[in-house]
Amino acid sequence: MKDLLFILPGDEDLLERRLAPRKRLLNSALVSDISKLFKEVKASGDRAVIAATEKFDRIRVENIRVADAYIERCLNDLAPKFRRAVEKAINNIREVNEALMPPAFWQKEIRPGTIIGEKISPLDSVGLYIPARKGPLISTALMLVISAKVAGVKNIVVAMPPQADGKANRSTVAAASIAGAHRVVIGNGVALLAGMTFGTESIPEVAGMFGPGPAGIAAAMSVAFSYGKKAVVGIGPTDCAIIADESADPRWIAKNLMCEAEHGPDSSVLLATTSKMFAERVSKELSQLIPLVPEARRPILERVFGPDGMGAITVVQDIQNAIRTVDEYAPEHLLIACTKETEEIVLLRVHNAGEILIGHNTSFSAANYAIGITAVLPTNGFARAFSGITCRDMIKTSTIGGLSAEALGDLEETIRALGEEEGLPCHVDAAGTR
Repeated sequence: MKDLLFILPGDEDLLERRLAPRKRLLNSALVSDISKLFKEVKASGDRAVIAATEKFDRIRVENIRVADAYIERCLNDLAPKFRRAVEKAINNIREVNEALMPPAFWQKEIRPGTIIGEKISPLDSVGLYIPARKGPLISTALMLVISAKVAGVKNIVVAMPPQADGKANRSTVAAASIAGAHRVVIGNGVALLAGMTFGTESIPEVAGMFGPGPAGIAAAMSVAFSYGKKAVVGIGPTDCAIIADESADPRWIAKNLMCEAEHGPDSSVLLATTSKMFAERVSKELSQLIPLVPEARRPILERVFGPDGMGAITVVQDIQNAIRTVDEYAPEHLLIACTKETEEIVLLRVHNAGEILIGHNTSFSAANYAIGITAVLPTNGFARAFSGITCRDMIKTSTIGGLSAEALGDLEETIRALGEEEGLPCHVDAAGTR
């Protein structure tokens, strides 16, 4: 694992080159191609979705909408142990989202006779995209569906690519149904998002779309946004960062880096530590642990931590430089595994991270599956500007304002002066009507 180690300052250029692919989520050519597919779906509906699935996924889909009978079979075939796990995860996710929901309505008199406030309303419908190419993402389905349910969304559509047999993944369908999804559709991911933008024979039009995926899905979200749909971009391949000191167990740190790396060969993982000895111990643990991983996932880890991957271990001068390194990286997931004193410094001063996990017991997998906090988070450095998806994304806010006659009179001179300067006489006249 000698290619992993970077000493900062000194190796900045090498580190930047290694992580450079992470910044290439969207480009104009990709967005242009996807815009064309959107227009095809708008014109031809289901037929265009089926054609795109056959062309790009090389899978023939007979029916875009998953039949109720198939959903029922998926539910009936669930193993009791798996169902219990799903139900516990649902309870935890619901509990977190209920804590995050803002009040449905509030008003406050901020000046005599002046009332301001907000009214919260759920989106009337959402489309939730659940990737499946690298394996089922049941946890993502649960997090998104429960977020929508807590927000009060009345029409929840789950969309996912088909398996090789042309059917939806049974575990994901069952989990989404238990969580409260109203419809499941399958097909090419971009075409499904286009379908939810305009509506087709099988796919209802929705107000908002959420979910992770590769560059094509992120680009499709941006195109949907251009058609007036609420969407969050910047959710592409997984990335994570760890800030750790010598109080951490190097094997546990290595396992957590591997946890996120195994999502796919385009995953990016970063460790920042002030101890070169600790960095070398983590690198050694990776060398020993990766060969023990089952064959299905081992090549992914070998790629991420190999010479052409985006895994990196950085040794920095002090904790402030560790924080600076992570803020520049802006990870999807950040784990702080340090002494309590250092943990408090990092938690206070770090700014760019989709989620922040604290302590020597809070593994990435615990957050991905069971704590209840969202793991649908901004990647590719988008954590500089975006947050993870929760119930708060599934709502919209109407601001409220009210004036007494006296309060209006107090504002009349201000309204008149600004209205006259902007050349809007009706604005001026409306202020004096009373």
